[in-house]
Amino acid sequence: MLLETLEVLLAHDCSWTRTAEALRIHVNTVHYRVERIEVLTGRDLSRLDDRVDLRAALLCR
Repeated sequence: MLLETLEVLLAHDCSWTRTAEALRIHVNTVHYRVERIEVLTGRDLSRLDDRVDLRAALLCR
């Protein structure tokens, strides 16, 4: 669930609203999942370099 959210978020240029629409979930759920991703990875998705690193990691799996 978190990986899918991250993939969709990055595919939608980190738009929480469009991510929520694509996943058919409430935007608050996206907020919660993004917070969990940031805590688990130690990355800040508001930073471009962290988004690039996470995108690269997703492509390598």
